[in-house]
Amino acid sequence: MAIIHGLVNGSIRTLVTFGLMLALAAAVYAADYEVIVNKNVPANSLNKADLRSIFLGEKVKWDNNKYIKIVMPEEGPAYRDFLQNVVGKTPSQFDKHWMNLVFTGRAAMPLSFADSQKLVDYVAGHPGVIGVVAARQAGATVKTISIK
Repeated sequence: MAIIHGLVNGSIRTLVTFGLMLALAAAVYAADYEVIVNKNVPANSLNKADLRSIFLGEKVKWDNNKYIKIVMPEEGPAYRDFLQNVVGKTPSQFDKHWMNLVFTGRAAMPLSFADSQKLVDYVAGHPGVIGVVAARQAGATVKTISIK
């Protein structure tokens, strides 16, 4: 009986340890990207539903009634992670969604940048722009939006 009790306690400890490791991995994983905006954007934080709506072209104006312009990295982990975790799409699904909007005349394709510094510079220099960069790439010329 003592052997079974020891095995059960050991299994529980292993499961708890594994759960804590998963939680830590999720916290690190979520910090792989940052949402940045031009400093004139009135928002300091957005919830995932609002971000999803913006990046799918459904919400097209900020609270100050200025148009939202979207910029994205061309590829990379930050791009994939953001699309999957916030927008709920793979890169190919995201592109297909936007191509449908473009071909039906409802939107223009978001700009994309191969160089993260060029993306940050574009956001800094154009009012109303929102974009995604890898964590710790934002810099002081743009505002980082917290995700609620």
